[in-house]
Amino acid sequence: MSYNLPPDTEYSLLQLILYVFSFVAIVLIFLYIASERPGQKKKKEEEEED
Repeated sequence: MSYNLPPDTEYSLLQLILYVFSFVAIVLIFLYIASERPGQKKKKEEEEED
């Protein structure tokens, strides 16, 4: 980085950014799974009616 940070501070900042991105990714995955389940239940109910 061009901010002349000490190596420890730069590493800590990169680690913090990595944690934030991984947390956001996990939340998005759970939201995707939660939004898919009701759709699958509806499809199963439609198949049982036929």
